[in-house]
Amino acid sequence: MTTRMVFLHGGSHSHLATLADPALAPYRLAGLHVRTGDRESLRSADVLVVADRLRPDLLTPWADEIQSILERGATVLIFGENHVGDWLPAITEHPRPTIFWWWRTGEDHRLRTRAPDHPAWEFFAERAVIWHYHGVLDAPESAVSLVDLHTEAGERDGSILFIDEQSTPGRFLVTTMDPVYHHGSGFMPGATQMLYSALQWATRG
Repeated sequence: MTTRMVFLHGGSHSHLATLADPALAPYRLAGLHVRTGDRESLRSADVLVVADRLRPDLLTPWADEIQSILERGATVLIFGENHVGDWLPAITEHPRPTIFWWWRTGEDHRLRTRAPDHPAWEFFAERAVIWHYHGVLDAPESAVSLVDLHTEAGERDGSILFIDEQSTPGRFLVTTMDPVYHHGSGFMPGATQMLYSALQWATRG
């Protein structure tokens, strides 16, 4: 049976460029505009991709539908700068300054991978999950953080990428990274790998 994948987006240049990416054609992403999309069409989705950088006032009204498809057993990917702590239960999001060009400046990005035995690491290379971020997340107790941010003193600050396969019949991946924006804009090493890897995990993991 074909997996039905829905891409909830805001019509920005990066969102439309991602939808038009020939490499993603096999996924048959069905675009659903956050402003004008029919909520009924979301209810049959097997996988929902919530594109990054959506307007909060337009995204928040979709919260009940997103929670509903998780309760039905769907997989949901939620990318960064979407204020997820405001509309998905048991998540708190804290803004953090972004270290953009650490590979050029020599700064410590302070990102640390975790849970090395988690099956998701079959899909994610380190390059795909360590580039930059837009905050940290306090995840639900049932979630597994794959990447944490640490403070300059070396203490854990919070997660920038976690997977929850326990709190609902479905499963969801949440990150403060914004791979759709950077993939569609054509810059930031690792962003395209993050996007492709997340889609592979969602459909094959």
